[in-house]
Amino acid sequence: MRCYVAGVQHESGSFSPIPTSFRSFVQVRWGVDSPQRSHVMGYGEACDVAEAAGMQVIAGPFFNAEPAMPATAPAWRAIRDRILDELRAAAPVDVVFLCLHGAQMADGVDDCEGELLTLVREIVGERTAVGALLDLHANVSSTMLDAADLVVSCREYPHIDYGERAAEMLPVLQRIARGEAQPTTAAVRFAAPGVYPTTEEPTKSFVARFTAAQQRSGVLMVSANHGFEGSDQHDTGCSIVVTTDDDPALAESLAHELADDFLTMIRSQEWTAKGVPEALDEALAPQPGPVVMSDSSDNAGGGAASDSTFVLRELLARDAQGVALALLWDPVAVKLCHAAGVGGRIPLRVGGKAGPMSGDPLDVFAEITCVRDDAMQALFGKGEPNYRMGKSAAIRIGGVQVVLNSSRQQVFSTHCFSEHDIDPLRTQVLVVKSTQHFMNGFGPIAAKVVRCEGPGTMSPDLRVFPYRKVRRPLAGLDPAELVQLEAMPVVPRRR
Repeated sequence: MRCYVAGVQHESGSFSPIPTSFRSFVQVRWGVDSPQRSHVMGYGEACDVAEAAGMQVIAGPFFNAEPAMPATAPAWRAIRDRILDELRAAAPVDVVFLCLHGAQMADGVDDCEGELLTLVREIVGERTAVGALLDLHANVSSTMLDAADLVVSCREYPHIDYGERAAEMLPVLQRIARGEAQPTTAAVRFAAPGVYPTTEEPTKSFVARFTAAQQRSGVLMVSANHGFEGSDQHDTGCSIVVTTDDDPALAESLAHELADDFLTMIRSQEWTAKGVPEALDEALAPQPGPVVMSDSSDNAGGGAASDSTFVLRELLARDAQGVALALLWDPVAVKLCHAAGVGGRIPLRVGGKAGPMSGDPLDVFAEITCVRDDAMQALFGKGEPNYRMGKSAAIRIGGVQVVLNSSRQQVFSTHCFSEHDIDPLRTQVLVVKSTQHFMNGFGPIAAKVVRCEGPGTMSPDLRVFPYRKVRRPLAGLDPAELVQLEAMPVVPRRR
């Protein structure tokens, strides 16, 4: 069997202040780039699984960019057409496996994945098995489901299970390509996108329940998508997607059952955290080990600039001691720190540059404690550090150490600190600009985790954003009790 593997991942935030051009995307290719670079978001892992299954792998390109504004139209066309052109060159193929996000937008295109999958289906025809592996925060559309045989999202948050999902999907796609399985998909959605960590209850138990449901006779795959509330488009929301082997009634009943379970779970509790002063009150209280505080509203992983100063300003106003904060995106400040060198003491303006949701810049007197050109962290806090931070520097402002970097990204692992000579185990409070992906790296060392929701592009208060296209009622804009389940139309495909 011939298997074409390619993809593009970009979580597009309609309210992000950071533009996305073609230059924003990094391209990797399995078999050309090292496994350390190509094993990202399931792409390299899918190639490995297909090869181990005896398939002939045709590795197309994989593009990835940090979450930000929807891409420009020329950037999207260039990436889309590269993937499609290489698919045409590879034809005929038995399986197409695409690693996508599910919440990617571009100028003039609200559903990039749906458009790409539709064009793929036009190229390969009905007999080729087409699968899409998505991010957990996908806003799944009927267009995606109509074009693909399998639409499956990763299951965990942090997203540490792309490889496992690829390993589940490819044998099913092989069966579909051989005519041994007839995929029938049903999906139910509801407008309550949000942050539902799978390392904690009640989401942890919900994941266990829908994972067990996938083992029922006749069920091929089950996915629960949390949606991405930063995308202002019609399909924004949660969904359950169930694919069975030629049993549409089972697919429909199970999708409704799990969607009802999911919505009930969301309604069961408040999903809000403390504001900046209250969160710092809790974080600065003495603990037997390091306290980890999440500055989730300034998470680059959701499109924020990662240069907000709200938490840092409050720390300095309190003359806090034994605190380290990362990663504050400020290429200009980093350049000045590199020019001054380690040991330098300079006046420095940090943060607050991207827009009003970043707060005002801070004018400080900083001692430079470390400068790096090669610092890296571990993606999703898993494995060895291989995710480059760009030029970076650590500075000390009174009792607070701050890691500045030039490659905008969220905090995934403790390497953000240790690579800059800051021992996370000997630091009283670690402030991380991340929502949940930090947990795999920091959870094992934290005496306590404090979640902070201050101002910012990723604010949980959706009322501050000028939504125009989302379906209403939408939880966060409207009472969650008003949100209803909705069966998604899916065109049946007969092979």
